[in-house]
Formats: sequence, structure tokens, C-alpha cells
Amino acid sequence: MQAIEEESGKAGTPPLAECRADAVVRRFASQYLDRMACSETGILENPEALHDYRVALRRSRTLLGQLKGVFPERDARCWLDRLGRLGELTGPLRDCQVMLADLPLYHSMLPESLRPALAPLQSYLERETASAHRILAERMRRKDYRRTIENWRRFLERPAPKRPAAPNALVPAGEICGRRIWKLYRSMLREGAVLGPDSPQDAFHALRKRGKKLRYLLEFSASLRGDGKLRDLIAQLKKLQDVLGECQDTAVQRARLLRLAETLRQDGQPLDTLLAMGVLVGHLEQRQSRCRRAFGEGFAEFAGKPVRRRFRKLFGPGHDEGDRGRRRA
Repeated sequence: MQAIEEESGKAGTPPLAECRADAVVRRFASQYLDRMACSETGILENPEALHDYRVALRRSRTLLGQLKGVFPERDARCWLDRLGRLGELTGPLRDCQVMLADLPLYHSMLPESLRPALAPLQSYLERETASAHRILAERMRRKDYRRTIENWRRFLERPAPKRPAAPNALVPAGEICGRRIWKLYRSMLREGAVLGPDSPQDAFHALRKRGKKLRYLLEFSASLRGDGKLRDLIAQLKKLQDVLGECQDTAVQRARLLRLAETLRQDGQPLDTLLAMGVLVGHLEQRQSRCRRAFGEGFAEFAGKPVRRRFRKLFGPGHDEGDRGRRRA
């Protein structure tokens, strides 16, 4: 990323926002791929390496999926599918690492007398994590995994065609990104406005996923612009994402604890262990209710007039990246 920004700042080099979209997306996705490659060696020992790998992968998929028409549709669909499967490979290990990391929090939720009863849960999670490690390591050593990574790099390093078939390949990167940011923001406003404490968890999760895409595009746009004008919007979105993320994580952990409790019951684990896990489920239900109530306040700020004005000024019709090409037309 830094290399791209430094290159765009050289004398005689046009700003990245004004460069053709297909070339810019290729260059950014290449840097995301470099981050994935750097993370591979430590991914089985360091949770941060796994996180970095997954974030770089999601950023690549966001550019492919949201900046439509930059590449031929067949290529975009193909690589979205292949990159999605790479993400699925890392899911089981990530889930185990998250639950292991949350064990100290689980202990703090319990009365001191019940804390030792979580020992069987910890042992089970450690075995599951070790198994997920082995499976991921095996998959990453396989030829089909290496072939996917190498083919993705070859695709990204392919020279941009002089006469591209993709309809938005030659559109300035800042323009097409701005259009999509404006559309995503408006979609979030519509979807969030109808959510309340009793709304289905799937609806909160869908808004969270849309928010992730919006954040990645805002950060992509910030790199194209290089002027720091998007920091406040990114910070505002991150506050809302934190609430949505806690809500989703709590729901996932609650569901997983219920499944694990059944597994441990079938394994003949002590009643105290199942009781402790039941107490945790109750705490997580209360925490999820608090998150849902907190969402209303966070969303009201995100959807408020000051933030809406900023988005409209920067990305709405007739303003900056959001409509630069349409004004020229």
C-alpha cells in the first residue's frame, strides 16, 4: 500500500484516484496478496498472522465484488469463488482461536467456585485448535492451494489491456469507488433504520457485513485520495462496527457453547462443567441484549445529519468522487 501511495506521489505521475480502475485494483490486490504470503509462514502459531491473512483476503474480495465491471464478469465471478474458498479454509482455526482467547473472559463471568469446572471445555478447545492447525497446514501445502495462489498472482500481474472488454475498466478508480461507497452507505441507512432490539440476528449480521465492505472501500478511497479527509467517516463507521461485531460475536459464541455443551455431555463430562457453561450462555444472552440496545444509539449517530452531509459532500451525486465522471459527461 505504501509503495503504491509513494509511486503515485512522484512528479508527473497522476493521482491514483484518476488512474484506470482495473490497473489500480490489480496493484492494490497484489499488495494484499503479498500480505497473505507474508502471513502464511506464521499463520499456524500466531493468531495475528491468521487475522492479517483473513483481512487481506477480505479486502481483495471486496474490491472484486463491489467495484463491478472493472474486470470481465466471468473473471470476477471465478476469483470471488476461489478467494471465498480460501477464506473458508481458515474459518475453523479462527473460530477455535477466538474461543480460546475468550476463556479468561468466560472465567470472569463465573463465580469462583465454578471456574475450575471449565477445564474440560479448555481441553476440548485446545484439541480442536490443534486439529484445525493440522488440517489448515495440510491444505496450504497441497498443490491445489499453491496453484490458486500462483494463478491469482499471475492474473493480477497481467498487463492491463489497451481495449478492455470490462465496461468500467477505464473509469477512474476514485470515481467508481465513490459511486459504490455512496450506494453502500444509503443501503446501510435503509437497513439499519428498521432494526430494533427484537430484530432477527441475521439482520444485524447482514448490516455488519455491509459495514465491513463500506469500511474497506472507504480505506481504499482514502489511499487513493491521500488527503486524510475520510478519517472521521472511517472512525464513525468503526464505532458502529464495534457494536455490531460484539453483537454477532456474542450470538456465535452462545450458539457454539450450546453445541459444545451437548458434545461434552455425550462425552460424560461432570455436571459442574455443563452448569458452568449454562451460566455462561445466560451471561452472553444478557450481553447480546445490551448490544442490541446500544445499536440504536450508535446507528442514530452514524445516520445523523452531520455524517450524512459528509458522505453526500464527498460521494453523493454532483460531488467529488461520487459523480466526477457523470459531471464530465
